[in-house]
Amino acid sequence: MLPKIKNAKGVLVGELTIPGEWIVAHLENATLWPVTAQKATYRGYDIWILPIAEELLPAVAIRRPAGLSPEGCERLLLRFLSALAWSERTGLLVQGLGGGGLPRQMMDSVRHRGAICEQFDLSYLPEPTDDKALLALALMREGRGLNHPGYSFLSFYRVLEVALGKGRRRQIDWINDEIAKGLGHSSRDAIGGLRQRGITDIGEHLYESGRCAMAHAAEEPIIDPDDPTDTRRLWTERPIVLELAERAIEGKLGVETTFTVYDKHLYELDGFKRILGDEIVGHLVRGDNPPAGTMVDIPNIGVRIRHREPYVPLSNLIIKEMTRSGPHALRLVYNLADDLIVFRVTLDFAEERLHFSLFTDIGYRDDGTAASAEIIAEALRFQADLFGNGQLQIVNADTGELISRKDAYLPVNMFANPEGSDALITRWKWLAHKRRTLGSLFAEEMGRWSRGYKMAIVATD
Repeated sequence: MLPKIKNAKGVLVGELTIPGEWIVAHLENATLWPVTAQKATYRGYDIWILPIAEELLPAVAIRRPAGLSPEGCERLLLRFLSALAWSERTGLLVQGLGGGGLPRQMMDSVRHRGAICEQFDLSYLPEPTDDKALLALALMREGRGLNHPGYSFLSFYRVLEVALGKGRRRQIDWINDEIAKGLGHSSRDAIGGLRQRGITDIGEHLYESGRCAMAHAAEEPIIDPDDPTDTRRLWTERPIVLELAERAIEGKLGVETTFTVYDKHLYELDGFKRILGDEIVGHLVRGDNPPAGTMVDIPNIGVRIRHREPYVPLSNLIIKEMTRSGPHALRLVYNLADDLIVFRVTLDFAEERLHFSLFTDIGYRDDGTAASAEIIAEALRFQADLFGNGQLQIVNADTGELISRKDAYLPVNMFANPEGSDALITRWKWLAHKRRTLGSLFAEEMGRWSRGYKMAIVATD
């Protein structure tokens, strides 16, 4: 179901209705913003993303905790926005800071002009502690949000100065070295245009005709706001300095981009590594055996699909088996009482992957009871949701802490039959109801429906 912008009256619900000293950062229209309130944990504090609603601007808010001053709350909200903007690769400009007894948003008669989503994916939200990295992320947030080519360009160049330090020649040489390595498509077009104009030292050009010309007005070159050629030139060259700023933040200040996090996919095994401990993980990475008798506590897990209602039978699974699956992998088998549902994953430490097959790694059986019919209905709903580009999440059943997540499931040479899946799920729910009311009368009929069924999926190859 596509997200929809809601009425403003429905924004303050749940914890957002608790009176307190609320601090709110009001934003200008964002390029992407959620339509549902979302609580995020950032640097140990709860921050609320207040949704787009009719005639309400986007905002973030915090109910001031003990020990944090109002100014500290404001700074925390701004740092959070900079981290969010970096993760989403967008700009977020703050229109004003305010607050009150409840987290009220600013009114705006202009309808939201950007894209909307249900909620942000906050699985990667950088929390650097280095002051330079924090400043650089703030400048990136500002630069990406500004609709002014000169000041946007200058914000990005200031990132380079933060990351590279003082020194005109140092900055120019680093820029030329990065350009020689190759930049992205939009930057390459701009670089090609500069070279066609006979500009060979592009680092020198960006420094003099961009950074200095925008920052100063005492000597040539000078950016003239009334000269459209200056405006067009800066818009054309802006992608170069934007990409350079992004590279400097990652390469010099150590803040990874979302793309790098995705490429490494360390989040698939990260939580399991913490559970197993460095010693056992080290043996698995090397492919040798841990000492005999090595023990580890494996918590109960909950299995979820992002943005989907919880699956009760998958909310508190107990470890049943943990076996070696090749030199670098562990096979974990979880179950519910009486093996009515079984969930299996393989932790591959050679590839840094969590392997889960939608068709072979979840099993369920019918024992003729209403409980088993309900479990099967929920297991089928889980399979259908995951097949529909769902994102698998595994959490600690006791604490809710995220242990592992997968990226969106992409079926290959298959398509789903949603009507067929819904009909079968409904059938199992109906049989569960009948079993509760009429006992085992329908057990034989249930058996006919359960044999060989997995999902309503059609292969195209």
